[in-house]
Amino acid sequence: MTQPSTRILVLGAGIAGLLFTLRLSGKVARESVQITLVDEVDTFTIRPRLHEFATNQRIFSRPFSQILLQTQVQFVQGRVTSLDPSQHRVTVLDQQQQRHELGYDYLVYALGSMTDRQNVPGVEQYAYTLTAKGPFSASALRGRLPDIAARGGQVVVCGGGATGIETATQVASVYPQIKVSLVTRGALARSWDKSVADIFRQRLVNLGVEIVDQSEVSAVRAQSVVLEGGRELGCDLCIWTTGFVVQPLARESGLAVNEHDQALVDPFLHSVSHREIYAIGDAAMPVENPGVSHVRMSAFTASIMAAHGADCLSAELAGKTPKPLSFAYVAQAVALGQNHAIFLPLTPDDRPRLPYITGRLGAFTREAFVGFVVKATLAQQRFPGMFSWVGKRRYEQQLQKRTLEGHPSQQAHHLS
Repeated sequence: MTQPSTRILVLGAGIAGLLFTLRLSGKVARESVQITLVDEVDTFTIRPRLHEFATNQRIFSRPFSQILLQTQVQFVQGRVTSLDPSQHRVTVLDQQQQRHELGYDYLVYALGSMTDRQNVPGVEQYAYTLTAKGPFSASALRGRLPDIAARGGQVVVCGGGATGIETATQVASVYPQIKVSLVTRGALARSWDKSVADIFRQRLVNLGVEIVDQSEVSAVRAQSVVLEGGRELGCDLCIWTTGFVVQPLARESGLAVNEHDQALVDPFLHSVSHREIYAIGDAAMPVENPGVSHVRMSAFTASIMAAHGADCLSAELAGKTPKPLSFAYVAQAVALGQNHAIFLPLTPDDRPRLPYITGRLGAFTREAFVGFVVKATLAQQRFPGMFSWVGKRRYEQQLQKRTLEGHPSQQAHHLS
């Protein structure tokens, strides 16, 4: 008799979900495995470059049907509406609003994160976000911004993190006719060192961006942003870039999650409550330190978790013992408008360290950095071992350090 295929269902086709799928398909190409990839859209787009797409720049995008052409992966376009771990079943609503039940032996939860549009009145009704498609998406901004520029209009960007800074500088540099204001709840770029924050501030000032920091938004209206205290900033549109959240599906389905609804995973990226479910990318959070003091939502982190997850599942299917997740941060790049960026070398624990690379050279370095992630992702099916990372022994080293610190006699023996 023919042995039945192992059914692997991947939810989400962002960088994490797609890299995982391609890497796993390459590793198990000769095994009896059926892989299905599910996503609400039919095209792969690089999320860190959507602010460029919104200002009429060309960015990489490719239909999943084309990417998966040389694989045995089945692609299903639709929105995941429910997950039943007890029955190993997922419900998907397709473009025609038809419901489909998909079964699995292993599930990969890679639904990523999204901008929070619920906590401030008017954001859902009026604010634009950097999503790929929809009435208030980057695609919609692409159509509206040229008209606003022609009229010398105003745009308010809300959010003082990397996405807000990238968006404000991009709009101001491409459309200098637009008056751009950047509103931040706390200090501008407060998650970075002062030296880095000063570079961001100077670039914004040079582009004529009005910085409204230490100001909380109380409401967004059709043509204004209202701050606490009653100050109102008039605008033609608002771009909302603050507050990334994950979907509540994992929590609603009974998976163990943290206070942010991220699925909790062990060092092999199994859900700590459902071993047949893997979780990767922004939607997951390790319960053990993977060699770094904190795990930051980013394309870099998502890529590593995706590659490691594929390695773990392929090892499990082969009856082998996988290695624990371990990595170190290397660099971060923040775009600061057309032909301008800052490239920050990082300590392994994600703190900036000199020298910083800025200006055109920073933009070139960032382009190479992002381009590598894209090329490495698409190459996974043919070369599944191509994507690697630094810090693979940090988990083990820190585990040994904790063990020695907890057992003085072992420490004395180790030092003798």
